[in-house]
Amino acid sequence: MALALLIGTAVSAGLAAFVLTGTGAGEPSVTVARRAGRLMRRAIRGLARLGRSRPVTWLSAQGPVRALAQRLVRGAAPYGLDLDVWSASAALLCALSAAVLAAAALFASPVAGVACGSVVAGFLVASELARRRRTSREVAASMPGIYRTLSVALGSGQTLAQAVEYVGSHERGPAAGVFARMSLRLRCGIPTEEAVGLLARELGTPGAGLLATALVISHRTGSPLRELLIRSASLAERQGEFERLLSVKTAQVRLSVRIVCLMPAVMIAVLALVSPDFQRGLLTPTGLGCVTLAALLDGVALLLIRRLLRGVV
Repeated sequence: MALALLIGTAVSAGLAAFVLTGTGAGEPSVTVARRAGRLMRRAIRGLARLGRSRPVTWLSAQGPVRALAQRLVRGAAPYGLDLDVWSASAALLCALSAAVLAAAALFASPVAGVACGSVVAGFLVASELARRRRTSREVAASMPGIYRTLSVALGSGQTLAQAVEYVGSHERGPAAGVFARMSLRLRCGIPTEEAVGLLARELGTPGAGLLATALVISHRTGSPLRELLIRSASLAERQGEFERLLSVKTAQVRLSVRIVCLMPAVMIAVLALVSPDFQRGLLTPTGLGCVTLAALLDGVALLLIRRLLRGVV
């Protein structure tokens, strides 16, 4: 979604520049390609300068935005676009600003533009958070198999590097990629303790710290820790069963909380897009104050609900 938004904005800007420069139909295609290449290089340099500014640097440090920027960097690499995280964050900000201006021009109202930008930004952040939660669940579900694979590999006399490489090549899912990266780090000469610490940080599961400690002990003492890893696999399976049971028992409550929290924001966004009377009222101090107060009350209610449900859901 982020890459599609950026490509759409870039294509629109390119077409506008093409029309404004007055390129005729009879101009050679080589000249047009060179001009497009120069415009693209200038755009990348401008994004690099914008990415070093303080607001964009702060924005790129936020978790969801940084993850979106990293995905944009990986998605733009096959097209020959050399971007870093800061330039990608600046590109996302520019694309979002272009979407806001386009919506404001289409609906002839700045309120509609802001509402459209808020919807797009919220959708991007929500999709990234959902992807991270889905990845975390996949990693947690694959941990019992990883514990058993490590116990077999270490019990058969393999070193820690060989066992990690075996897990990375034979397991599936996001956890396999984490172990494959740890194997590459060990091959490149990174100390074992540092590589294991990075492994636990990238896994992000509740048992990652125990796994890291077990791997360090196995590396230092040469003990396979077979019983410990098998016991950890059993505990991870039981934890997964409890989490699934809790998810089923609280599904209706969580759905109700999401609907209640999202309904005011959705209603405001829809009315800001389709109702001219609501747009005019929102531009007045009274209307803006009422909407701001309602948003603050909704945020306070959400914080209270999260506080009450902390450690339960």
